[in-house]
Parts: sequence; C-alpha cells; structure tokens
Amino acid sequence: MFLQSITLIVCLGSVPFQSPPILKDGDMVALVGGTLIEREQISGYWETELTRRITGQKVRFRNLGWSGDTVYGHARAGFGSTADGYKRLIEHINAVKPTVTLFAYGANESFEGEAGAADFQKGYDKLLKDLLNTKSKSILLTPLWHENMGAPLPDAAPHNLNILAYSKMIDEIAKANQANFYDLFQSKTSCEAMLGQSAKLTSNGIHPTELGYYLLSNDIARAFGVNEELWQVAIDHAGGAINTKGCTVESAGKMSWKVTDKMLPRPIVPGFASLNPSPRTIAIKNLPKGTYKLLVDGKEVIMKDSEDWAKGVMISSGPDFDQVEMMRKLILEKNRQYFHRWRPQNETYLLGFRKHEQGQNARELPQFDPIVAAKEEEIYKLNKSVTRTYSLMESK
Repeated sequence: MFLQSITLIVCLGSVPFQSPPILKDGDMVALVGGTLIEREQISGYWETELTRRITGQKVRFRNLGWSGDTVYGHARAGFGSTADGYKRLIEHINAVKPTVTLFAYGANESFEGEAGAADFQKGYDKLLKDLLNTKSKSILLTPLWHENMGAPLPDAAPHNLNILAYSKMIDEIAKANQANFYDLFQSKTSCEAMLGQSAKLTSNGIHPTELGYYLLSNDIARAFGVNEELWQVAIDHAGGAINTKGCTVESAGKMSWKVTDKMLPRPIVPGFASLNPSPRTIAIKNLPKGTYKLLVDGKEVIMKDSEDWAKGVMISSGPDFDQVEMMRKLILEKNRQYFHRWRPQNETYLLGFRKHEQGQNARELPQFDPIVAAKEEEIYKLNKSVTRTYSLMESK
C-alpha cells in the first residue's frame, strides 16, 4: 500500500505548478525545516530570488531552519526531551509572527520508510494545527530527490521511492490543512537537463551545493507564485525599431539607449553564467560590419562582432548584476546577524540549564534587532530598478 501511489505523485510532479502570488507588502516570511532550509542562508539564493521579484515591496524573511530537524522538533531539543524540542519549534515560529510560512519537512523522516509514515503524517498535521493561531499562509515543500552519486555511495533508487510516497502524504496533509503544496521532487528533470552529466546538484546526494540552491531558486519563487518576465531587447539599428520584454528602452542617440528594468537580474554563480535559467539577451540588427563593445553606464560589459549582435548576445555582467550581488551579500549579512539573535553560540549559558551562570547577558540578544532592521532597509533601497545608459561603441 505504501508505494502504490507513486504513479500519482510522479504525474503531479510532471505538471508545472503555478499559484496566485502569495507575497504582499509588509509580509513576514518564516522558512522552517531541517538542513535544506538552514543551509540556504549560506548562499542566500532563495531569498535573493524572491526579493528581486517583488521590487518595491517590503517583505521580511526569517530563516528558522535547524539541521536534522523533523516535524517533532527533534533537533531543537538540545539537552531536553522530544517534547522540549517540539515546544521550542512552536516558540521559534510564533516569535517571528509570520504571515507566510514555508515548511520543508519529510527528508529526514523518509529514511524511516513505511514504518515511520503514519507518525510523520500525524506529526505534520499536529504541527500545522498547533500553529493556526498565527493565521499564517502555509506552503509545504516536498523533499528533494536523492541524487545518485555513484559508488561508493549507495544506490538512491530505493530511497527515492520512499521520498515519492512521503511527498504524496505531504500533498494530502496540505489539502487537509488548506495549505499550498509544491512538489520540489519534480524539479529533477529540469535541473538535470541544465546540469548535464558533468555536474551535480548536491554534495552527497541529499544536500544541495551553492549551484544546487541557485538552480532551485526558480522553483522556490514559483512555490510563492512570484513570477518574472524574461529580459529581452531587440533593436534595428537601421530602422530604429525597438522591441523589449522585462524593461523599457528609449533611444538616447544613434548608438545609445536609456534602459529601465522591471526588476534586478538574477545573480550569477561564478563560473556558471551559462546555467542562468533566465538569461538577459540583447540583439542589435543591421550594424555596419565590425566589432562593437557594449557599455552600461560607461562600464564595458561585452564585445562581439556585428554578426553576433544580430543573432543576440547574452548579458551576464554590468552594473545591474553588481547591484543584485551587493543585495545578496546584504541578505547574507542580515541572516548572519539574525542567526546570532535566535541561536547564540553560548545558548546553554544564556537560555539553557546553565543560565544561572551567565543568564543576565541574555538581555543583550535584542540588541541584534536594530542591526537586522538596518540591513533590511539597505536591502529595500537596493532592490529597485535604475535607469541606465546602454551604448555601443565600435572597436577599432
């Protein structure tokens, strides 16, 4: 019975998911789960992708991931009991007062197979019901597929059967609790197609690499219903016609244009510019034969010959890319400061069973709040489109 429903979940995963936009100005988003969530803040690509797609909106994010966690809060127990861990899980979520909560559970539990299925379903359902007081919209992610890494690591196929069965349970739990559901397992096909055979999404079959988080960021944005419009510019140098997507372009001279983007570009992982799921392309037709360099606000971005410009050239650097990378680094710093706020390294002395020794210093923890808020203001200010001057210059 446990594996009979696998065909259904595969079919679910093969259909592109789309939901109405979930995020709005003023939202507080809590990211809750195990290692998949906690390690996202190492690269910040998920939060960066969501942020850049909601230009002009102030949405805050709090990463509450805890490596090895389950729906029962096992990893959060510290020196306490499972009940203590679950109590802390509820407290962690309630403390940030989320309006939207992304849950990513089931990866650890799936190793239990059929033996742990009923307990997982019961625990997840209880967790969602115990959080009804937050009135938060919920999104339930399935686990990632187990990537086959080859020997000496074990064959991933048996575990993937369990993940598929647990994914179906998560779908049922979401429906029972009026929560949104996103099948992250279905991203396997598109990610593998982009990566080919030479690269892997994970470091060990389970935990994504920096590139893995980057490629999965598009799925996370879709889970929140946050869309983007591909950036494309086509210019006829002879006739002057201009066609655009994702931006507005006005002529500022024979070889110069004013370009205003609708949103910042997707950041680039060093060494993997070709794997950008939403590349920016600019085509300029009917140029006199020759070699031309593109400058953006006076900064040289790329140089190609007239034939290449006519076909279309991918843009993967320039001031806008610098701006989104600066925003990503601010997100990383904001999350680092918040991590110290809610998970101080000396937690046992500040809040735990040895607080009788240094518990008085816990009063310093709220001092991180204005630091986090200041970083968020910097992020908001950077997350806006800037009108830039694009100019083409012939290289002699």
